[in-house]
Amino acid sequence: MIIGIFDNEFVKCELDDSLPVLIHRWKSELPGEEFKYNLRRVLEEYINLKKSYSKLAWLADTVKLGELEEDVEEWLVKTWEDLLFKKAEVKIHAVILGQSIFADYPMEKFKTDSEIKFKELNVHLGVFSNQKEAYQWITQKQLNA
Repeated sequence: MIIGIFDNEFVKCELDDSLPVLIHRWKSELPGEEFKYNLRRVLEEYINLKKSYSKLAWLADTVKLGELEEDVEEWLVKTWEDLLFKKAEVKIHAVILGQSIFADYPMEKFKTDSEIKFKELNVHLGVFSNQKEAYQWITQKQLNA
C-alpha cells in the first residue's frame, strides 16, 4: 500500500509498505538549499520508518530534478553520502534517472563514488530508467539481505 509521507512544491515522499521502500519523486528543478532541505527531510522520515521496517529501501526518482548546482554536487559527496549511509544506515538505494545527461551525471557519480567509499558497509546502489526495474532490483536485494 502506498502511504503519503509529505508532498510540497518540489518533492513528493511516499512509503510503499508492500516492499518496503521509501520513495521520493522530485517534481522540478529547484534551488540548492531547497534540494538539501528536502533531502534531509526525507532522511529523517527514513530514519523513523527504519524502526518499523528493518529492510527499508530508498528510491529516488530524479527524472524531473534537472541540473544541480556545482556546490550541491560537492555537498552530495562531502556531506550527503555520510548522512545517508552512515547516519541513516541505508543499505539499498535505487535512483531512477531521466533523459538529460547533464542532470544524470551527478547521480551516476554519486552511485560510483558511494559504491567505492561505502563498500565495507555492504551498501547496494542501482540506477534505473523506470520504477518497475528499480522495484525488481530492490526486491532481489531485500531477499538477499
